[in-house]
Amino acid sequence: MVEPMTDNAPVQSVETTGRTIEEAKEKALQLLQATEEQVEWEILDEGSRGIFGVLGSAPARVRATLKTAVRQAPSEESERKVMAVVNAALRASGLAVKAIKRDSYDCYVELELVGRDAQRFAGPQLDALQYVLNIIINKRYDKTTRVLLDVGDYRKQRAEKLRRMALEIAKQVKERGEEAVLDPLNAIERRIIHHTLMNDPDVYTYSEGEEPERRVVISPRKQ
Repeated sequence: MVEPMTDNAPVQSVETTGRTIEEAKEKALQLLQATEEQVEWEILDEGSRGIFGVLGSAPARVRATLKTAVRQAPSEESERKVMAVVNAALRASGLAVKAIKRDSYDCYVELELVGRDAQRFAGPQLDALQYVLNIIINKRYDKTTRVLLDVGDYRKQRAEKLRRMALEIAKQVKERGEEAVLDPLNAIERRIIHHTLMNDPDVYTYSEGEEPERRVVISPRKQ
């Protein structure tokens, strides 16, 4: 069972900072993987520009919380459709692997791949399969339900690796005073990077590009 605050599940409420309120809001939406209409906003600090817009400036700070309607779990019918799509794709692969339900929360159905050949999907292949399956599910059945795939504890190990990487690259960004552009990551992995560094006073993060080549940028804050 996975609780809603684990690495695979989206967070429900975040506080973020930015040079402007709009920048802080954008960071919050990235972390929540939501649209502006799906969250409730609280402006905690409007920030200040300081002398010449730089010296003594204070960041804007907001709190974003997902609305209750967004947090409703998928229906049993949606779960059945998701399972059918995923297992049909796995059968077509000719490999000894199938998907079983691990959990269901928010808009997500979390499935674990099991079987003799399941480990073949651990790695970038798992993300690629998940990306394609979500496109199919979105077009055929349900625009609000998404599937999360895992093999063993691959996602947990991957999340730990991403957190270590984020901290190390942030350290380099601070030392060099230059932003760093990461390799393409899926939405959940980008969220891990954003969340790891969201309270770092010396750097901020944002995403750029289009899926599946969307990347996280770690940038130094101007003092």
